[in-house]
Amino acid sequence: MNRIDLYCIPYAGGSGHAIYGRWAEELDPRIQLHPLELAGHGRRMGQTLDASVATAVADMLRTLRPRIAFRPYAIYGHSMGTVLAYELAAAIREAGLPEPVALFQSGRLPPHHAYLNNEMHLLPDEVFLDKIKRLGGTPPELFESKELVRLFLPILRNDYRMIEQYRCKLPHARFDANVVFLYSDDDPLVTKPYIYDWEQYTASSFEVHAFRGGHFFLNEHWQDICRVINRKLSPVLEQPVREVSP
Repeated sequence: MNRIDLYCIPYAGGSGHAIYGRWAEELDPRIQLHPLELAGHGRRMGQTLDASVATAVADMLRTLRPRIAFRPYAIYGHSMGTVLAYELAAAIREAGLPEPVALFQSGRLPPHHAYLNNEMHLLPDEVFLDKIKRLGGTPPELFESKELVRLFLPILRNDYRMIEQYRCKLPHARFDANVVFLYSDDDPLVTKPYIYDWEQYTASSFEVHAFRGGHFFLNEHWQDICRVINRKLSPVLEQPVREVSP
């Protein structure tokens, strides 16, 4: 039976397993889910946080390198995760490894778009946390517990620092992978018509899917997103098996 791996990259402050773990319930059973955990997050809590997007990508590449040469795979990233997914795919190409068959990106404009606010990570604690709260997606109990705030505030600040200090190297990469962009109608960070600039990142097919909700719509519409993934990867799953033993 043909199989395909799906590597999922979290948004700022998030745990890959907490965000994506339940997706296995809705994905085609031939799609093997692999939530990626950033250093210092989720199951890797306590490890040293990444210093930059480049170090986070290098860490992920070490994880994927032994796997991606032997069967097809796709990558999903949301918000900060879209930048990490893009840079990971670029690092994979530079390493001479097989590219993903598809990049699923959501919740952020393409990497070459500069964001105007690059100082959120420098804001005072109360202001920073208020902005996080307004975006939604963070459990309310985090803000109600001084202990949880003490634990997660450095993680959130570091993620925002990484992404705010990131600059896309131009010209940006254009992949053979199909690109699928997903967005919501009430996301203050994603605006038309710039979402269609994601098409510049693929030499293959490009498609856009709209959902209702705010920036963290994937937490509410994860089942529908999984169905989009199933449909997009179905032709790959029907191809002759190319998996080989390491």
